[in-house]
Amino acid sequence: MDKKKKVNYRQKTSLIILICASLLYLYWYNQDFSKEIIKKQDVKSLSLEGKLLIAASNSPFKDSIKGLIIDHYKSTSVIVEVIPIKNLTTKDITDFDAILILHRWEAGKPTEIVQSFIENNISLKDRMVMLTTSWNGLEKMKNADAITGASIIENVPSFSDRIIKKLNPLLR
Repeated sequence: MDKKKKVNYRQKTSLIILICASLLYLYWYNQDFSKEIIKKQDVKSLSLEGKLLIAASNSPFKDSIKGLIIDHYKSTSVIVEVIPIKNLTTKDITDFDAILILHRWEAGKPTEIVQSFIENNISLKDRMVMLTTSWNGLEKMKNADAITGASIIENVPSFSDRIIKKLNPLLR
């Protein structure tokens, strides 16, 4: 083979390997996160000020935010319940004063669970606070007011503060 054909062959081979690796990653990602497990966590106090539901998908970024939110409300009389995002559509939300949804943007849209939940509970959107993470940090649903951003761990404290500022009026 001459030099030009070798380069062309290498480029094609590299492209095929890249495509296969991307498809394998997407398959793994969907399999891994569709089976996410989040233990139900309750934080309770004696006198009740409000009830907060946190529905979250697992990621180091969202787990860190969730931890800061829970820590913030531990010293208050707010009850906090945490569920996996996949249980959002089956959860009775009528007793909650605030609902925090921590979700990711996938393939140009929200997950089907989040989309369905918002569509079915549009009348309760004034109780909802959303954090939508995406690769560019700009994506969000049309019918929902959301805090948006990329999952950068260094930004966890500022995102947590913004979320708490939105939650506090709903829980008092």
